[in-house]
Amino acid sequence: MKDKYKKILTEGLDLLINAVVILVLVMIIQTWIIAPFDVSGSSMCDTLNNISDECENGYGEKIIINEALYLMNDPARGDIVVFKAPEDQEKYFIKRVIGLPGETVKISEGKVYLSKEGEDFTELEENYLNETNKGNTKTYFSDLNTFVVPENNYFLMGDNRRASTDSRSCFSGTISTDCKNHPEKAFVSRDLIRGKAWVIWWPLKNIRILEKTSYSVDAK
Repeated sequence: MKDKYKKILTEGLDLLINAVVILVLVMIIQTWIIAPFDVSGSSMCDTLNNISDECENGYGEKIIINEALYLMNDPARGDIVVFKAPEDQEKYFIKRVIGLPGETVKISEGKVYLSKEGEDFTELEENYLNETNKGNTKTYFSDLNTFVVPENNYFLMGDNRRASTDSRSCFSGTISTDCKNHPEKAFVSRDLIRGKAWVIWWPLKNIRILEKTSYSVDAK
């Protein structure tokens, strides 16, 4: 009888240890490697949340974000990233990296231009924008159309330029002079970026790996 209880205790302890190990591994994976994320809103249409050829305003596609990538690498231009909102770190946003540290972003006549370290401005080719948004990137303030990206910060915008709350408005859903008076709020610091959008896994008909975006401005 004593051996029987000892066997039950040993098996129970073994199960408990395995459960703890699995829980720790899951926590490590979700914290440092990959994690699920629900895409909400229309700010990244047509690239994300475009279900049945219609832009989903609520929750739609589900994605996996690659968190391990940025442990050794910095975000690159064109990466679609999940990050904490600068003014409310309980919220997460998903946008595309446009301006890198040290660059100047200028928005003029609906187009985006970049200048690297004092070079001439070059138009940014954005083939991922749909017909409605291509050439239709507007600013929220007529005298706030040029953004000098600080070191260790990034300028981010959604692909649905007409409906995206992003760096142009300092991530505020309302037009506020606070953004105009404090343009430094237009940027997202490196430590707030959680990971890169990697795989769309739901709905099943939309399963795909998000392709890497390249720009001619970076090929020089």
